[in-house]
Amino acid sequence: MIELGIVDLSAESRRRVTALVERWAWTTPDTRLSLPRISVHSLSPEEVRFHGALDVCVIGPELIGCDAAYVSTIRAQLPDKILLAVLDSRSYSFGLVEQLGRMGIDDVLVDSATSDEFFRRILLLQKRMQAHSRGRLIVVDSARGGVGRTWMAAAIAEGWYSKGSSVCVVDCDVVSQDLTRFLQVRPYVSEPLKLVVDQQRVVTSETASDCVRPIWDDEPRFVCMPPPSGGDESVWAGVAAQRAMVSVLETLVLKYDVVVVDTSGLLTVARNALLQVCDEVIFVINRDTSAAYANRQGLSFVAGLLRHDAQLSVLINDTGVGAAPISLLRDQVTVISGRKVSHVVIPRCARAMAWVCSGYTPYRFLSRNVCALLVPLDRPCPSDGGLVVGLSEPIREGLRRVRAWVSLRLRKGLSRDVPHSAGVERRALPGRALLALSPSIPEGEELVSKPVVLG
Repeated sequence: MIELGIVDLSAESRRRVTALVERWAWTTPDTRLSLPRISVHSLSPEEVRFHGALDVCVIGPELIGCDAAYVSTIRAQLPDKILLAVLDSRSYSFGLVEQLGRMGIDDVLVDSATSDEFFRRILLLQKRMQAHSRGRLIVVDSARGGVGRTWMAAAIAEGWYSKGSSVCVVDCDVVSQDLTRFLQVRPYVSEPLKLVVDQQRVVTSETASDCVRPIWDDEPRFVCMPPPSGGDESVWAGVAAQRAMVSVLETLVLKYDVVVVDTSGLLTVARNALLQVCDEVIFVINRDTSAAYANRQGLSFVAGLLRHDAQLSVLINDTGVGAAPISLLRDQVTVISGRKVSHVVIPRCARAMAWVCSGYTPYRFLSRNVCALLVPLDRPCPSDGGLVVGLSEPIREGLRRVRAWVSLRLRKGLSRDVPHSAGVERRALPGRALLALSPSIPEGEELVSKPVVLG
């Protein structure tokens, strides 16, 4: 998402330039699926200094015609940003372009330019922009319905919120609006999102904010975006609708720390578009034996669409349906060649399953299990034999050393204290000898003689 500010003297001139930029940005959108989205901000010259987060600043023809020297002031206020001037075709001249270049303008556009010329300049100039600090886009998916996808999306969202993150949970089910209704978020459908999906409104930070509603009235950091109003699943069938949805999510990721998307009710083509841009996928399955093949195929398809640095986790939800062994699911069903997959098992909990239309989420009763999924993206997902373990790496390393030391002592028949009844003289083995016997403990480290409970 490119934050673009339009600066000119009068509100009428800013409105004309804004309409011009929107016309450039929305011409033949189906052929520009890979282009960055643009968020437009209309500013007066005095407001520029309060908007340092802009990526591109477009200066209108009225300001240039009346006081071109003010461009130097804008350049001083935005030293590392891109300045683009829009000139009136009647006053365009190379002398004016040379003057603007000396004052810090990066490029110019005539108001009669085409959409291709506008995007050509944006694509080349954006290479100089600094990377945005963005949040995390999490997609909760499954191979079939009824396995707890919506249930898990709500729990993960509150889990991140409990860690202090700002969270937006997205409901894509335009037919039943399960997630929105279960959380008691009103209204159950979003009229602003419908206007964005139908391309009647441009995707900006303001229009994206209009699409969300707070889950709890007193907490603005935990919000929900209801599905668009009207129609059925076919609302996601068009390429333009998919592009608009992805653009809204990219805008929300810039505003919230975590965005959790429940793919229930989403068409396959729209779901595939989300999988290609997300940071993490949580694939939910249950212990139903008849769904083993569908889960394996679905997980393989998801893994093929993800980026190489995206995280993939499998959540085994014990809903009481089926009795397939968890070890079988972990070792044979949810294994992807060439990609690391972490696993988390959620036990059956009757109180957590009664969250429907209660206003709270299952995280209240399964916080310890859900927290095993909340691993930062820049850290490797801890795993031990395929199961996620909620321990830090130093603690697990210490447990491995203790296990190796105890195993070696049992194998060699060594002990600090040997009972007199064994017919052996009571003696204590020196600490240095123990260190020499255990290859897993580096030289110089001290053993702590504390009771250790081993699994």
